[in-house]
Amino acid sequence: MSDATGTSLWWRTYGRNRRCITLDLHKEEGREVLRNLANKSDVLVENFRPGVMEKWGLGPKDLKPELIYTRISGYGQTGPKASLPGYASVCEAYGGIRHLNGYADRPPVRTNVSLGDTLTGLHAAFGAVMALLHRQRHNNTVPGQVVDAAISESVFNMLEGCVPEFAMHGYDRPPSGSTISGVVPSATLKTKDGRYVIIGGNGDSVYTRLMAAIGRPEMGSQNPLYCNNTERCKREDEIYEVIGKWVEERSLEQVLEVMAEARVPSGPILSTADIMKEEQYKARGMFHEAKPPSGDGPSLTLPAMLPVLSGTPGSTKWAGPELGEHTDQILRDELDLSDAEISRLRELNAI
Repeated sequence: MSDATGTSLWWRTYGRNRRCITLDLHKEEGREVLRNLANKSDVLVENFRPGVMEKWGLGPKDLKPELIYTRISGYGQTGPKASLPGYASVCEAYGGIRHLNGYADRPPVRTNVSLGDTLTGLHAAFGAVMALLHRQRHNNTVPGQVVDAAISESVFNMLEGCVPEFAMHGYDRPPSGSTISGVVPSATLKTKDGRYVIIGGNGDSVYTRLMAAIGRPEMGSQNPLYCNNTERCKREDEIYEVIGKWVEERSLEQVLEVMAEARVPSGPILSTADIMKEEQYKARGMFHEAKPPSGDGPSLTLPAMLPVLSGTPGSTKWAGPELGEHTDQILRDELDLSDAEISRLRELNAI
């Protein structure tokens, strides 16, 4: 969706606090500007197909050796699939997460956000920071590194114990609907008023408090049949039937009240509309108000900068700018180009 100017609200969110320059990298003059900017920078991030930057003379070996060169692609910079285009939709499937999401008797489902892109951005940022820290710990006497972040591998990195489970036991974890394999009880349950609640009682002591709270203390962990997670997994259907029946006889508010009293982790499933009314989010400052750099138009509500840092918390100075809004400013401030030089680049359609 877009704002009144037609600019994507996604960009207004993720482009916040950035200055935006446009370059035509098909032209040598545009590539030269990028070289000069990169050679003044600590980190470069690119997401072209592997080999494209090298073709343009902008690969890691073409720029200063101390640069942290961060690369995002579908399948990584090497391997038989390296040259293939990769969108998050395809790479989430290739990385294994789509297989685990949904129900075994239905087509795999997708979370209604671009999870693969976001996970890859986080991996790329974390890798860049690690490479910077390594360089700084050596007093900037060592060269930079290439950070190779693949969408498929960033998703693959979320598979927890799936790889050793298969390698050791031949267990290929299937989709598990609203539960999670090997953990009982942890599920989504429907309340009397048609809402959904998550209850996680998988620790032994938590599980015992849960069963006591719903009036079934004899099913607590003191009973050998339910004494640990391994035994509870054998009786998964029985446990979920008992908990589910108790939940469906009560409203969401009643369920949450009882669970809170028993110190059992639980919570509602919230939509964005619900979240924006939640006092917890408001108290934590999870919504920022900002305008684009021009200051024109209405203020936008954006999610906060996370994580929260005690000494240097993130703030939103401005929402994502217009495409190329800072081109002239960057060329003047960072590269000391004159108005005449900038005009020439514009005449060449390099900017």
